[in-house]
Amino acid sequence: MAAIGERRFTSRFSSAGSGPPAWLSFLAAELGNAFLIRSPWIGTILWLAIAHDIRFPIHVIMGLFVADIVAWLIGASETVTRGGLMRANAIFASIAVAWATTAVPLPLEIKLIVTIVASVFASFVTAALVWGLNVLPPLQWGYCLVGAVMFTIFPAWTESALQATLHWPRPADALGWLDSFFRSLGMLVFLPRPEVGTLVALAFLLWSRVMFLSGVLGWIAGICMGLFLERLGLNYLWLLAAHNYFLASALLGATFFLPGLTLVYMAIVLGAGAAALAAYFQFLVPGSAYAFLPIPAALSISIGIAALSLNLRFQRNTELNLPPERALWNRLNRTERFGWGEPLFIVPVLGTVTIAQGFGGKYSHTGLWRHALDFQRPATTAVEASNAIWGAPVYAPAGGIIDGIRNDVPDNPLGVSNFADNWGNHVIIRLDHGGWALLAHLRQGSVAVTGGRVEVGTYLGEVGNSGRSPTPHLHLQAQVSREPGSPTMPFRLANFMSVSGEPAPESQCWHATGLPEAGSLIAPAQNNPRVHAVLASIAPGSAVWQIEADGAIPRQFRGHRTGDAVSIGISVDDYGRHLFSSRKGQLVTYIDVDAWRILAVREPRCPLLKLIALSTPSVPYAAIEGTVWHEPFPLPPTGFDAWYKLLALVYQPKLSRLTCRCTATPADGTQLLTIETKPIMPSKALPQRLTCQVDRLRGPVKIEAWFDNGRLSYTMLSFSPGLPLNLP
Repeated sequence: MAAIGERRFTSRFSSAGSGPPAWLSFLAAELGNAFLIRSPWIGTILWLAIAHDIRFPIHVIMGLFVADIVAWLIGASETVTRGGLMRANAIFASIAVAWATTAVPLPLEIKLIVTIVASVFASFVTAALVWGLNVLPPLQWGYCLVGAVMFTIFPAWTESALQATLHWPRPADALGWLDSFFRSLGMLVFLPRPEVGTLVALAFLLWSRVMFLSGVLGWIAGICMGLFLERLGLNYLWLLAAHNYFLASALLGATFFLPGLTLVYMAIVLGAGAAALAAYFQFLVPGSAYAFLPIPAALSISIGIAALSLNLRFQRNTELNLPPERALWNRLNRTERFGWGEPLFIVPVLGTVTIAQGFGGKYSHTGLWRHALDFQRPATTAVEASNAIWGAPVYAPAGGIIDGIRNDVPDNPLGVSNFADNWGNHVIIRLDHGGWALLAHLRQGSVAVTGGRVEVGTYLGEVGNSGRSPTPHLHLQAQVSREPGSPTMPFRLANFMSVSGEPAPESQCWHATGLPEAGSLIAPAQNNPRVHAVLASIAPGSAVWQIEADGAIPRQFRGHRTGDAVSIGISVDDYGRHLFSSRKGQLVTYIDVDAWRILAVREPRCPLLKLIALSTPSVPYAAIEGTVWHEPFPLPPTGFDAWYKLLALVYQPKLSRLTCRCTATPADGTQLLTIETKPIMPSKALPQRLTCQVDRLRGPVKIEAWFDNGRLSYTMLSFSPGLPLNLP
């Protein structure tokens, strides 16, 4: 039985494209890390911003090297050094020193010594926060604490710096407000100049449109709060702290959690909250330069994270190295395939069954126990269904430890329920990845396990009619604790077929995961040995493909002409994933327990790799001629398309889908597996139809794509295996 239980996909979906030169990563990336901008190329824009004062880059380079020395001395990991913002905090502590000593008549070597001391303390504080905090991010607290101490110890420095650098007219018209906005962003790097703020704004905008828009909304909300406090009679320098409003909303409203429409509203609240906190600090420490530090922003973000973490609807962003929109696209793509991390169960009985009662069923699946499925055999009458399912073998839907059984409850006569023992004979499994599974109403005396570990597909017993069960059926639910009757939690079925009427090839639809509705006919997927043999045999090596192009080909699939040859290398990484690589991109594929599937597309600029991804986003081992399945669109938007398509996901989180059909399977005399794919919503920029032929050992060997007014075909000319192989 082809079976699939719960999975973890973190390592399988991790990816890292080809990066910039090492020296650029070292210098540029860390400057953007303070704002969670993880692109070295965009980091160079921030270097241009701070280069408006030549002293700033000198201090930054010193702080960067000091942070690495401290990391080496204390044995900090790369996660602490880079991901934990250790370098970024040291950099901005150095910038704070450079700004504070702007008008101080001290030799450069003395100023650099102060920079070294500040960077050392900022690095130590950040490392300690990374080690000690599990829920809240370290943010810029190391730099903020060091800056606050320095501004307190040397008030004359900060006063002279304020007088030397702060020339900020109160806005009187639209251009004045625009000027103030860019000056606010310049304050993020201690240079409140419009030209500096323009570069900072450009860096945010290029990294993430939703991040920039969230920051703008927060800035406007904070300014409104400042004007309101001013009307109340408070002498509040709201412009001086306006960069806090932008930063708090940009980071929490779009980055630490996956962006969505609700978080857009939250950005407005955060901007106003940061303004209120900034006012509080100005009155708490009057005359200080604390408004130059992002302390109100850091506090707002920390409070917001703690509050939003209480609601599971807000999903933490685990891919902070990507722009928020791309992280959201990745999560939606995985969710379309595997859900939001719910337990995955196989269908626990063989053969075709019907869902007699689904989630939120009107009979008994209500309230705290709404997440459950009841399985019966399809039949025209209840008596036929009862006779068909009675005594059917029951298998473990997922791996885990037996945590409770009941085996002595008598079965009920047809039409009678036992309300004294609701669950009747049952088995409870403590799942490997959290939660419990309950299989209930088993036949008296049939439970075949007493304890210990069970794997996916382990025989548990037989379907019966015990407990609150008027007709024989199998009840399956996931629950939050081991006691029978505990509140339930969502789950999904995995690797199953849905059928219409009698099981037939033309009526079968394969599902990697899904939640069938009441009345659905489903069956556990059974491996087709011939298909599995082809997909599991794809070998490392190198292949040469030849191109044929006719008619008009959309821009994103151009790049080769008829007769050109393309080389593709296939390798296997440490996770067992197959990597299809060219000079213009890479596909990450995996031979999973239920299907061969594409996990990631890295820098997709090669038309051939794009067509492979589109034509075979996944291929189930259960495929036979006529089997249909649906997959989310595997190619992330790139170029200018990404500007609006990814931003649209924030407001309407829905991905395009493909319909795949197996049109031929390997048979005697041929080893070719043929898949036909069509987009559910056709587009002129995409193929209207694709076919892909997959061969044993060589993998995809021929791909044809038909567009509105053109055709593109890739055929493998040669394949050189990368490992010694003994073929029959």
